[in-house]
Amino acid sequence: MKAPFFATVLSLVPWIVLEIEKLIENLDITTCLAIFGVVFVGALYFIHVIALCYGTFHLHKVNEPDAALPGVSIIKPIMGTDENLETNLTSFFTADYHQFELLFCFHSPQDDAVPVVKALIERYPDVDAIIFFQEHEVGFNPKINNMNAAYMGAKYPLIMISDSTIFTRPDGILDLAKRIMSEEKLGLITQIPYCMDRVGKANCFEQVFFGTSHAKIYLAGNFLGFNCPTGMSSIFKKAALEECGGMAAFKDYMAEDYFFGKNLAARGYKSGISNQPALQNSASTTFTSFANRVGRWAKLRIAMMPQVILVEPLQDCFPAGIIMALSVHYLFDITIPMLFVIHFFFWISMDYMIMRVLQNGPLTLPLIQFFGFWLFRELSSAVIFIKALMTPSVRWRNNIFHVRWGGKIRDRISV
Repeated sequence: MKAPFFATVLSLVPWIVLEIEKLIENLDITTCLAIFGVVFVGALYFIHVIALCYGTFHLHKVNEPDAALPGVSIIKPIMGTDENLETNLTSFFTADYHQFELLFCFHSPQDDAVPVVKALIERYPDVDAIIFFQEHEVGFNPKINNMNAAYMGAKYPLIMISDSTIFTRPDGILDLAKRIMSEEKLGLITQIPYCMDRVGKANCFEQVFFGTSHAKIYLAGNFLGFNCPTGMSSIFKKAALEECGGMAAFKDYMAEDYFFGKNLAARGYKSGISNQPALQNSASTTFTSFANRVGRWAKLRIAMMPQVILVEPLQDCFPAGIIMALSVHYLFDITIPMLFVIHFFFWISMDYMIMRVLQNGPLTLPLIQFFGFWLFRELSSAVIFIKALMTPSVRWRNNIFHVRWGGKIRDRISV
């Protein structure tokens, strides 16, 4: 019975090949571009769906305490202070985890945040906390220079890096530790960036960005297994990073978090995200500082992965809508305005639902404000990206960096 079946299938092969050849012969350039446009934007729709589903089922899980988990050394690089610094740091001093140490890293004893940290250490004498001052530079990357002494002095097998602007929930450390210890080959776990509810237009704008366009790429990328960690709040196994040469091995790379994940993956380790988002709680966000921050990230992506130049400008709502409307109109003669309206409402609705997932409930923003900030972000993203292309040098803190293709720093200029 098998022989006639396979014979029938084989007899169809020449016909299938002939039909494909006819299809290719009848395709013109415009039709091919239209098909490509539908496939490209369809993939963006699929990213929305993946992000919404993965976020819904993965985020905000409740963690039960587990005394069998190893200790965690929490490295806190700090430069300067703001109104929320004490609140953010206090959330770590009062975290609900059975064994951890806080390692505060400063470039200088004259930093304005040093008295804040010393006061908290005195207030919570039962918490194991140490202050480190940078003694020398190991490379170009100032964050690595800042953290390396604390990394070398860390006494626990799990290392958490947490920026000073991060507020942690009581079970935040537990969530990260439990997630990374759930599999032997997990080497790096990060928290998806989000924001605390704060007042102020710039703060709300930042929250909409991290709850929509950033969140969907981050959630879908992690589900699909891409390397997309974030350095603002992450945990890794120290033994795994030692296989890569330790923290000092990344001294001359910008975006050290990306290269942590890349080098760990090359050694067979996996990356992932925790169940709790990272809650950014800076008191000094402005529209300018946000644009500079996002622009800096764009410059680094261009340097590390030049192919994003072709894709990134087209992945936002309006460029994608134009591509889909024109493509479907050409292929099926459906009116362009109707196609664009359908696309627009699908896109913004999915973004709104994804942000609700990050928020773990209703948004504190009124719907009209969400729409306004969302629209402003969509319209401003192209401007930020073009500016990043035009001025590739990266300004961070008091330094200007020139970055080679691949992400390695060529030189650094202090300003």
